[in-house]
Amino acid sequence: MRSHTGNFTLRTHLAALKGTLAVSTGLALAAMSAPALAGEEVLYEPAPHWVEEIDVAAIERDPANAQVVRDKQVRIESGRLWEYYDFVFHIKSLDEMTRIGTVTAQWLPDKGDLIVHEIAIRREGETIDVIAAGEEMEVLRREQLLERQILDGSLTATMSVPGLQVGDELRVRYSVTNSDQALGEEVQTQTMLWREPNKLADFGRVVVSWEDGLPVEYRAGPDFQMSEPTLSDGYRRLEVTMPLPEAEEYPIDAPWAYRQPPILQLGTFEDWAEVSSVMAPFYATEGALDGLEDLAAKIEAIRTGKTGELGRAVAALELVQEDIRYLMNGLDGGNYIPQDVAATWEKKYGDCKAKTLILLAILDELGIEAEPVLASIQRGALAESSLPLPGAFDHVLVRAKIQGTHYYLDGTGIGANLDVVGNVPPFLYTLPIRPEGAALEEIVQEIPIVPDVSVEFALDARLGGDLPMPGTITMKLLGAGAAQMNASADKLTDDNKRALGGRFARFAGGEVNVIDMRIEQGTDDSEATVVVEALFPSLVQYDGSVGEIEPQLPTGSFQFRPDRSRRKWRDLPVIVPPPRGSIGTYRLTLPETEGEFEIRGERQLDMIVANQRFEREVTLADGELTISERQTSLGGEIVPEDIRAERRKALALARTKLKVIVPDDMPRRWRFAQGGTKNADRSELAGIEDMLARMIEQQPDETDPILRRANFRFVTYDFEGALADVNAALEIEATAKLFQDRAYVHAELRDFESMAADLEDAWLLDPNPDRAIALARTLTLVGRTDDARDLLGQVDGDEEVQRALAYALADIEALEGDGLAGLDRFAELLLDAPNDGSVLNAKCWYMGIWQVEIADAVTTCTRAAKTARIRRWHSTAAP
Repeated sequence: MRSHTGNFTLRTHLAALKGTLAVSTGLALAAMSAPALAGEEVLYEPAPHWVEEIDVAAIERDPANAQVVRDKQVRIESGRLWEYYDFVFHIKSLDEMTRIGTVTAQWLPDKGDLIVHEIAIRREGETIDVIAAGEEMEVLRREQLLERQILDGSLTATMSVPGLQVGDELRVRYSVTNSDQALGEEVQTQTMLWREPNKLADFGRVVVSWEDGLPVEYRAGPDFQMSEPTLSDGYRRLEVTMPLPEAEEYPIDAPWAYRQPPILQLGTFEDWAEVSSVMAPFYATEGALDGLEDLAAKIEAIRTGKTGELGRAVAALELVQEDIRYLMNGLDGGNYIPQDVAATWEKKYGDCKAKTLILLAILDELGIEAEPVLASIQRGALAESSLPLPGAFDHVLVRAKIQGTHYYLDGTGIGANLDVVGNVPPFLYTLPIRPEGAALEEIVQEIPIVPDVSVEFALDARLGGDLPMPGTITMKLLGAGAAQMNASADKLTDDNKRALGGRFARFAGGEVNVIDMRIEQGTDDSEATVVVEALFPSLVQYDGSVGEIEPQLPTGSFQFRPDRSRRKWRDLPVIVPPPRGSIGTYRLTLPETEGEFEIRGERQLDMIVANQRFEREVTLADGELTISERQTSLGGEIVPEDIRAERRKALALARTKLKVIVPDDMPRRWRFAQGGTKNADRSELAGIEDMLARMIEQQPDETDPILRRANFRFVTYDFEGALADVNAALEIEATAKLFQDRAYVHAELRDFESMAADLEDAWLLDPNPDRAIALARTLTLVGRTDDARDLLGQVDGDEEVQRALAYALADIEALEGDGLAGLDRFAELLLDAPNDGSVLNAKCWYMGIWQVEIADAVTTCTRAAKTARIRRWHSTAAP
């Protein structure tokens, strides 16, 4: 007997490698184990003699809990696992009766039995034995997971408990036995535990027993120390009661082994070498290809048609990925035992085991060294601290060794590609399957990572620094991502393409107008190029007259700020994403200018920060600015003693921020207003106009494309064109916002009567103080001051609204020639707050615009400025 406690790793038996058991009363039942003949019928028998009965009446009840008892008792025998469950529920509502009243259990008929001991209703001190009354569970078929390409071999028994009423207690007791053909005399089991503050049941317990002398290893964790098993009547006994004490909180970037839910693991495997050797016989390839002449012909074509071992290995992988569809077959021991190569090739389907076995056979025939390896897709980081159990893994694949380098070949994947085949999967650990056994091994990236995605933004900035930039996004994909993209290419509607293109375009930042998106397949389906044609917001940002380009780059967004503020956290490593690489490039075509574009920051960069490598290359030549950055995650962890140094490196990386200062004579949009908007030469804007017209043509019943063109025309001083677009948008949808927008276009055209009419329509559709004030000011421009005053009299609101109304009424009075009356309104506002900076500032402007009491204006404006400075000082000096 061997005990393991402390930090360990959760390894569940996922369906890809094992069958699972479950009960629909909200409980997941984990059963893993060994071989025996069993039946497809539900058995009805008393509980085994070793079961420790629970006195349900003695349990202290929590009114908040629907579940009273959640008890699991396990007996481990040589070659067999027996798991007994006892659930008691208190039905307190119709909803709970619906949810709990259908009892469901699963089992694997090729490995064991489902044995029902009791289904009973307790009502007002009486027990109604549902089974004794003649009710039986109905057995459902095993195709329930076919939509997920899984035929797991399990059967499901279900019963909608008759006669159940609100106020009843429902008790369900049953056992599931499991003898796994693949494991021989070995047994494994894992049970999820639960902690405070959760209380899933009033009474929660797991009891495990086994005959003294049986080599059972056990482990629970993390942050949980089990008591030693007791010995009684020749049997060892372990007990865990729940909820466990609340666990220490850990930061999100701590290794998963610290943050995982607690689990109890038991097994009879001595070590990982035994797990490895037990699985080895199922992956022998001798004679596997006998009689498969058509497959032999394909292998020979690979041998003669491909150059080098790596090229032939990738071709073999592509054959398995594309010619054999995925279907997990768990029937007749198939949870661990692969179907033979002949069956896989004939049926043209198989799961990870079957695909691994046929790929091994093909590689062996090609003379390429390879072996199967177990891995975990879901919880790879935890394998290192798990008990040695097959259930620590949920996947198997091939590891080939070519010219001294390991290559992981996954037959269940897609997009086999020579360029990226050397990139390792993110499973972190594997267990080689060998007759002599093997130890657990860490996955190592042995050759430089090849990015499987690269993105290039090609933008035309020749029109100017404050105008949209026509351009394209070109995303090149290799491997699985490319295969998925190619598979979806013919299924995408125009709306799908625009939406997908929009997601890609967001990498550039800002609001991007997608015009078109297309997917181009490469030499095979493992290569794809996505091209998005779009109109991008300018990358030039102006602060006054100074413009600068600061593209979104990995070096600018990367942060390394692990939280190790608590004493208990200071010795924790920081996890790093698995190995992967990507490249992003900006390629800007620049206008001809007399001034120079000035690059500030590092043109060349190669830094490793927190196991992330950043490489940068910047060139400026022949009117083109190219900025390229590559980020590569190296995986692994940052050990505690290196965290401080890596933080400093991250700060140094931030200081390498790249900026490009544009010259003063960079073209600006206001050149289209020179000589009058009607006479301006807009020919160089024809390309953008064409792109916007295509957007409108693609979505003729939508206002958004039309309004985007209206905005472009507005900011480039084509007010007549903007007016035509807003008119068209109003034909589609007449909203208050659109009437207001059109009013501002009328203002630029100096048509204040039309402006007033549109603002009035906006006010009638959606009356609010801002619209009332805007309408009132416009009414004054067309001489309707009485109407303006009446309108403002209808408006009510908070202090801020009342202040805005006072300003507007003051303007009306000044326009009517009574500037002093307007000044009185400011005096009233300042009565309660004589030093209110915003009111003083508004009064200063009022006195200057309307030339009221100019002699006092300097004093008022000085007070406003001084108050603003004091307010800014207080805001910056506050701790």
